[in-house]
Amino acid sequence: MTAKVGRVDHPVVAVHDLEETRKKYQKLGFVVPPSGRHQEWGTANVCIMFPDDYLEIRGVGDPDKFLAGLDKFLVHGEGLSGVAFNAKSAVASYEAGRASGLGIAPPRHLNRKLVLEDRTLDLHFETVMLESDLYPGLTHANLCEHLTADALRQPDWLDHPNGALSFGRLVGVVTDLDGAESAYHRLLGPENVRREADRIWLDFGEGADVELITPQEAQDRGDAQPARGEAYIASATILVKDLEQTARLFDANRIGFRRRGESLAVEPADACGAHLYFKQA
Repeated sequence: MTAKVGRVDHPVVAVHDLEETRKKYQKLGFVVPPSGRHQEWGTANVCIMFPDDYLEIRGVGDPDKFLAGLDKFLVHGEGLSGVAFNAKSAVASYEAGRASGLGIAPPRHLNRKLVLEDRTLDLHFETVMLESDLYPGLTHANLCEHLTADALRQPDWLDHPNGALSFGRLVGVVTDLDGAESAYHRLLGPENVRREADRIWLDFGEGADVELITPQEAQDRGDAQPARGEAYIASATILVKDLEQTARLFDANRIGFRRRGESLAVEPADACGAHLYFKQA
């Protein structure tokens, strides 16, 4: 038995200033919805939506409330700070995880208020926190059940000028591949974990997969982040409709990028510290 972990629901980018981030991600060609706040926590965010997953950009709204480690992460700068996996039922995931002896916390309710021009969206979630030894290489991870999924995505938020459609891959860095393999066997089940000599693949059956690599491989790829220590999220790949259209938009908006294989690698300075790759779907 595992914790009933579903697909990648949304990676998280931690930032100092949400309004400055809004401008940068609009230049990258994303439709950026209005910002919202978690009522129970001290975090504020904007969520860039795709049909089946999304990118959460998270900042500090109230430093006196619970920040889920955001403040500690930002001490070392902005960037990819974690990932939420989907849970069809937060309660079922918690109960299955506890029955398996996993370090897993009871579900916590979250309410996110999102003020639009003509109305306020009242969004609700159940989130389940995981002990850090269950997700090596992903900085921070939790499970998320959407209770108001129909309101989460508005149609005009999905048509991005850069052609973005979904996430294709997350890459995490680990120093102990054997230990990481064992941890993900416990969390996901061995059928969803594929080990190779120098890396590990996590397959969720649909949506983005996760590749876990060594620090040396991250350095060779140009994604090493020494300030993050030895285990962190190195990069995320976003799938787009037309890669050349995306490249033309980057050129027009003076975005720093390079071609790496079949992908466009955006300079982290233009993505608030995040190492983002754009690839043809």
